[in-house]
Amino acid sequence: MNKWYRKAIVKASVLILGILSGAVFITSLAVMTALSGSLNPSQIMKVSRASYEDSKAFSQSVENYMVEVLNKSRLKQIFEMDGAYNPSKIIDVMDYYEEELLDGDNHSGIAYKLEDLVEWSKEYQEGNADQYAENAVVVCQRQDGSYYYYDLNEFLSMFTNRQMFIKFENDTNNQESFLQSIRSGDMPTNWISGDMSICDVNGNEIYTDCWNFGRSLKERYTPDGAKSILEVVNERPELNGKLTVVYDKLTSVLTSISSDFNTYESGWGYLEEGNTNFTYLYVDMEAQKIITNKKEFERFNDLANNIEQMKSGESVKYMFVYPKLQDFQTNMDISASAEWSIVKMYEKDPNFNAIFALSVDTTYPIQDQFYEGKEIYNSNIPLLRGSLIAIFLSGFSLLIAAVWLGVTAGMRPADEEIHLTGFDRWKTELAAVFIVGVWGLVTVIALTVLDVTSLEEGLETLGHYSANFSAEMPEMYSKIFTQSLSLFDMTGVFLYALVIFICFFCGYMTLIRRIKGKILWKGSLLYAILSFGGELLRERTVVFKSAVLVIVVLLLNGLSIVNPNVIFLPLTILSDCFAAWYVLRGAIAKDHIKKGIEQIALGNLEYRIDLSGLRGTDLELAKQVNEIGSGLNRAIDEAMRNERLKTDLITNVSHDIKTPLTSIINYVDILKRSDIADEKIQGYLDILEAKAQRLKTLTEDVVEASKVSSGNINLEYMDVDFREMVQQTEGEMAEKFAARNLTVVLNLPEEPAIVHVDGRRMWRVLENIFGNAAKYAMPGTRVYADLLLAQEEVQFTLKNMSEQQLNISADELTERFIRGDISRSTEGSGLGLSIAKSLTTMQGGRFELYLDGDLFKVDIHFPRQASHRDVEPEENEQEASESNL
Repeated sequence: MNKWYRKAIVKASVLILGILSGAVFITSLAVMTALSGSLNPSQIMKVSRASYEDSKAFSQSVENYMVEVLNKSRLKQIFEMDGAYNPSKIIDVMDYYEEELLDGDNHSGIAYKLEDLVEWSKEYQEGNADQYAENAVVVCQRQDGSYYYYDLNEFLSMFTNRQMFIKFENDTNNQESFLQSIRSGDMPTNWISGDMSICDVNGNEIYTDCWNFGRSLKERYTPDGAKSILEVVNERPELNGKLTVVYDKLTSVLTSISSDFNTYESGWGYLEEGNTNFTYLYVDMEAQKIITNKKEFERFNDLANNIEQMKSGESVKYMFVYPKLQDFQTNMDISASAEWSIVKMYEKDPNFNAIFALSVDTTYPIQDQFYEGKEIYNSNIPLLRGSLIAIFLSGFSLLIAAVWLGVTAGMRPADEEIHLTGFDRWKTELAAVFIVGVWGLVTVIALTVLDVTSLEEGLETLGHYSANFSAEMPEMYSKIFTQSLSLFDMTGVFLYALVIFICFFCGYMTLIRRIKGKILWKGSLLYAILSFGGELLRERTVVFKSAVLVIVVLLLNGLSIVNPNVIFLPLTILSDCFAAWYVLRGAIAKDHIKKGIEQIALGNLEYRIDLSGLRGTDLELAKQVNEIGSGLNRAIDEAMRNERLKTDLITNVSHDIKTPLTSIINYVDILKRSDIADEKIQGYLDILEAKAQRLKTLTEDVVEASKVSSGNINLEYMDVDFREMVQQTEGEMAEKFAARNLTVVLNLPEEPAIVHVDGRRMWRVLENIFGNAAKYAMPGTRVYADLLLAQEEVQFTLKNMSEQQLNISADELTERFIRGDISRSTEGSGLGLSIAKSLTTMQGGRFELYLDGDLFKVDIHFPRQASHRDVEPEENEQEASESNL
């Protein structure tokens, strides 16, 4: 199976389909949300099937017009007297705050002229001037618990003019310091309560405590009938101690009254007769007063006929709100209790007795908001229905594409491995930030270029709907008759959605590949930080100095930023300079080491890094690099020596084997052609035996050397008397020494020389040494064999004069196949000394060879067994006496 669904061209096609489907889905969603104001499928279907007059959008528009009429009535009551605007009308702030009926009288004392209050409100909302003063008011508490408010300067002048003075219970306090605290604002509420009293000029206590009020409103205008707010609060018992409440209510009025005035001043021309298809009647039943926008409905006596006329006809939508909810009438899809509550809320009278009647002529003879809504509605309905179909189709395609790409992400037809892209190897968090950053940048550009008001409102509606869906929220207000979506708007949203889904699929596919490749966590920045921290912890001994330096530099720099002074600044500069020197010195050292490594890598094994100026770890590293060069030189020398040995092995073994073999072949040929009874035959046989024995010895030496070289020897250690081994070896080699007229001089101690060795291998060592002397010593000379005992070791020395001139070094003589007889005329194999040295070393001994002219000397050292070392002189004497006995 070719697994075609994994092919790059197939995945690219599915990716394009997914991006386009996502863009269509978002565009359709935006259009649908903007037009219907909901994501509830049943609500959207209902909106798409309903006529304009039966829609919630129409009902909401009617309700908005009703609220405008009620607000118009409310504002006229505030700003008008006798049916006209009166700037001198007195506005009671407390009544205005409580939204009570304003009749132009000053009830609470906190009242201002309308024009003053409006101007003050404009200044307050602009906020250009300083609206508040700190500690400009002083509060004094009387004996009965009531309060009196003073302006700060007025309060201080009372003491300057000696109209008041302060008595303290504690002699440490005085009036001057107390007044200074009041003046500077350092006297909060009840700071010194109970420890003082304020008296009048006659010494009568008038206040028991005194403190700063705090933040107070600057008065741009004076209240009606008073000099200041403080005067009103001090004189009215119902306001005593409620200065904070007065300020709060006054600032609330200042926040809203200018906006109300602007609304009032703009007028309601769009509600007037001839400007709208909307007709209203607002009837005060007690005063028998009618407010309407239709002149023929102004007569109270014709009220019943007028109401019937308003709801007559098939092309009319109406709503009538009566004092009793049970009398409510409407032919619109609207909540009776909600509309009744709105009207009652604007009346503010618990004994509400009014009628609010309204109607809309749905033939729309006047091109007002309702007419425009109808036009937009009719053009948007096909768009809404099309978006419903598109959202389902695109959503299905988007789901298919997401699943397809998720399954095939990182896969190829040729194998089952996960193939990662370069972007997948970015740190996980950095990749996420990049994708979100691209999306955010495009979003900012879209918000600045496109008119996304419709989309924003739709998303607000969506959020509101989502938050309240579980609470059985009523159907959302459809904006299908107010939103006019242009081709530019939808194209902009589509292009923006394209970018969204390009970012989405980029993030989605890299996430899937990271999960499949098991690098989501290991490829993250957090993992790298934690791993680095763990590495620092493990290598704390190496990075300790650098870590301390970094911490100190950061700490000093931080202290200099937080508290820049003459103490931290020089320390910071010094630490920064030291850190710079430390880093630069390290960089130079690393460069020297790098050059050294490069030179050695290029083959310049004699190159050595200059160690001057290097310290610490850099110095150790440089020394090790230099040692690498020396080690490589030794390795090369060893390799060359081994190559030479291989060549010598072939040459020497061939020569040494060829010589006896030639003799054997020749003598065998002679034997074939000779009479077996001839006496000479016995001599030939002796020669054949000797040559065969030489071949055997040579073969054994080669095998032994091979085993020693590979370490393939099992040693069986035992305690051996080295003295006896030397005597035995000398005895066995006596015939060979005698054949060359050599005299062996033995110098052995009387005490046993016990060593812990393999006896068979040790005998081979001694045999090779004595055999070497027997072969190469000058005939007619003496061979000296000395065994010396020390406290810690046993030393054996063998010396002789060489027959041949020794023109090689002692080290070369112990190499394999090297013989003192350069002509190789003797029977030696050149392996004896090499085997002896290797076996000695393997058993824990030390083999040393000395050449001085023709003098040949071998030294062998072995540790002496502790139980057989020399005893104290007294013990020796005692043992000697016992042996004599």
